[in-house]
Amino acid sequence: MFVFEKLLPIFADTVLPVFLVAGVGYLLAWRMSIDGRSIGRFMFWAATPALVFRSLYTMDVEMSALQHIVVVAVAVTVVGGLAGWVAGIGLGRRERAAIVLTSAVSNNGNMGIPMSFFAFGQSGMVLGTLYYVVTSTFNNTVGVAVASSGQTPLGRALWKAVQVPVVYAAVVGFALNQTSVELPTPVFRAVDLLANAAIPGMLTLLGIQLQSAPLLEGQTVVWRSALVKLAASPVLTALLCLAWGLTGVERNVLILQASMPTAVMTTVLATEFDTAPKLVAAVVFFTTLASMATLSLVLWFLL
Repeated sequence: MFVFEKLLPIFADTVLPVFLVAGVGYLLAWRMSIDGRSIGRFMFWAATPALVFRSLYTMDVEMSALQHIVVVAVAVTVVGGLAGWVAGIGLGRRERAAIVLTSAVSNNGNMGIPMSFFAFGQSGMVLGTLYYVVTSTFNNTVGVAVASSGQTPLGRALWKAVQVPVVYAAVVGFALNQTSVELPTPVFRAVDLLANAAIPGMLTLLGIQLQSAPLLEGQTVVWRSALVKLAASPVLTALLCLAWGLTGVERNVLILQASMPTAVMTTVLATEFDTAPKLVAAVVFFTTLASMATLSLVLWFLL
């Protein structure tokens, strides 16, 4: 009873707002025709890069924290993919590649950034954004290679990576931060307005994308990826933080980001490269719904 009494306010204050906004996108897509692709392009090319730029431009984070984020984010992604490979034993090549993909790629943008903000404030959002930049770059290279099941040349995967605008936004924002260069007020205000649109836009887009995802269609292997994504990844991150002696907001954000469900982006990759797209969509749908409970438990542990 005590646990439930503590979990309920955590769920209501931090987890529920995320799903309510996503629910708005879901209902809108259910009731009317919405061009999710155009919204996604706005988020991809404008709002999200603006948020990343603003976070790094205005951040006050030590270099050691940046190193920790890079190492933990890459380690969790790689180990998650390897665990997915093991979990996919006995499946066909495409299905196994799908499990690797869904076990490795987390929703660190649409859900991770706003939840880091709701739970840990401005500093949490900055650290969560840095985590997203690392995983986004990694997923747009290695993720493409995995989704294509080895059929895509490395050059194409690298080309995909250099087209990701958040990488450039991160580099420029970090460079201006380190050199103490101030943007002209009109430019910064424009960036600030775009950045403010990122979090509600991300969550609305998440709901729109989930509305078009098929429900579980007898896929009996969904739980394998779900266990890796929602249980093994946060435990691994907690152990890494313990070994490193990390505490406070830095540790909390790392564990929270590692606890995110499978990213909707995996359905795009799976569809483009025909990597069991229905299975991937089922994992995304299931892990996102299940994360309402698992993220509440993780936050209960952290808070």
